[in-house]
Amino acid sequence: MDDDPSVLVTGAGGQVGRALVHLLPHATFATRRDLDVTDRVAVAERLQGADIVVHLAALTNVDACERDPSRARAVNDQGTSHVTTAADASGTRVIYLSTDYVFDGTKEGCYSESDETNPLNAYGSSKLAGENHILALPGSLVIRTSWVYGEGRNFITTILSAARAKRELRVVDDQKGRPTWAEDIAVALAHAIRSDISGILHLSGDGPESTWADVAEAALEAAHLPSTVTRISTSDYVRSAKQPVAARPANSMLSLSRPRELGFVLADWRESVRAYVGRDA
Repeated sequence: MDDDPSVLVTGAGGQVGRALVHLLPHATFATRRDLDVTDRVAVAERLQGADIVVHLAALTNVDACERDPSRARAVNDQGTSHVTTAADASGTRVIYLSTDYVFDGTKEGCYSESDETNPLNAYGSSKLAGENHILALPGSLVIRTSWVYGEGRNFITTILSAARAKRELRVVDDQKGRPTWAEDIAVALAHAIRSDISGILHLSGDGPESTWADVAEAALEAAHLPSTVTRISTSDYVRSAKQPVAARPANSMLSLSRPRELGFVLADWRESVRAYVGRDA
């Protein structure tokens, strides 16, 4: 591979795309306004001359995908098909960011890259379809991650905003996983670009198993906010929600054995949450 390949990043306006900008100063960053991946012709034109495409463009609002599964398929499934078709024609390598939501969460222990997939919702199904397009392209890489937060609206910013308005927060405590800072994903993507890793790779924050309630408490502590967390079940949350809520896997723990073996830097999620919250302190 060329020491300085030509890199195109789709979905550059998202949390991971924004985090990647300072690590890849010579890459081309295409936001949704710059490139609509549902437009096959536009995708083919954009990929011309690119050695590597970091395909981040996706519809990631899980509940919105459930309300409009056809839109989710158009972006996450068909849009990825357009990318891989153009990449195959031009000999371009694709690195694709996917999700723990391709699993149903019924496994005991961490999910490995070879575990059977069985998504519970339209978002997971559409991302799994995208994975299948990528994996049919030799040399390409699928990186599955979980519970992403970064620049923009996310779980942690929502928690901190709510904590400034009320003293008690009700947070789900029966879904387990590890949150992943977009900055840490960006570091991993930069590493992957400079390697010839292919297939599937699981990557998330390192450290102990957590629940959403644990993450909320870590964020509140880092922000020195006095609000308390009341731990509730998913079913309690669904009953109190103002609009339909898509099913989520109860277990989103991803095995980190492969990235450790390959030399990826994996930050402890607790340290990353503190660093993230501290940036705005």
